[in-house]
Amino acid sequence: MSDSAPPALRQTPPKLVAVDLDGTVVDYHDEQGTKPSRAVIDAIRAVRDAGVPVAVVTGRALWSTVSTAYDLGLEDGFASSSHGSAEYDLGAGEVSYESVVDARPAVEAFLAADPKVQFAVSRGLDGWWHTEGFRRDFHAKWGGVITLDDILSRHTARIVARIDSDNRYGAGVRCPRAMRLADAAGLDPADFHVEVGFNGWVDIGPPGVTKATGIARIAERYGVSSADTVVFGDAHNDLSMFAWAGHAVAMGQAEPEVRAAADEVAPSVWEDGVAKVLARWF
Repeated sequence: MSDSAPPALRQTPPKLVAVDLDGTVVDYHDEQGTKPSRAVIDAIRAVRDAGVPVAVVTGRALWSTVSTAYDLGLEDGFASSSHGSAEYDLGAGEVSYESVVDARPAVEAFLAADPKVQFAVSRGLDGWWHTEGFRRDFHAKWGGVITLDDILSRHTARIVARIDSDNRYGAGVRCPRAMRLADAAGLDPADFHVEVGFNGWVDIGPPGVTKATGIARIAERYGVSSADTVVFGDAHNDLSMFAWAGHAVAMGQAEPEVRAAADEVAPSVWEDGVAKVLARWF
């Protein structure tokens, strides 16, 4: 939430709309994958028909980001993925930005913290390439099994460290065991950006790269200021873009800390909250 955000609900239409995916415009991942509702698709179309661009800003891997962006009807524009470390030009059908990091120091730190950690990397549109023991217990595109040496052989925009978790924590809720693992690894923020997810999942990416830098880069492409940008999200990894944007909207089912950081709380993802808020302007 920006310091200049007005206390009342924003009434002026934005010049750029940015949406998170899981828990915001689609339900959380399940075994079958997720699709946006007709209400959300129609609301996105209304924004674009008014001449206002819509961007996707998500923690998802690039291949999954692009698939759902097209499901939303975004045949052009930009989609930022992997917490801002990769961007895709939907109209051109190509990667338009990528920030990479040497995974070796992170892998070594996580293995020192727990030798049972498994790893995966996202490379372009290939899907997840992962070590032998990585749990494939969610809907995804799988590139295949690779060795740890293969993972270390190339710089990457995103690496995942994962350990078994006794309980499946809800999406949008950070897994306590994963948080302890990340703390034990102790990566320096000057070297890596770390996002803790649910069910034993920890994302590691380039330092200083977040959803905020992802949406800021897209806004600059359109010549739109942060004050004229509205963002929608539901999780802790959305807090950086909440702080950057002129108006931040949290989904109704989000954790209290996330809702408290927003300028406005929408109905939940299951109630098409994004569509209901957008209807105020478009």
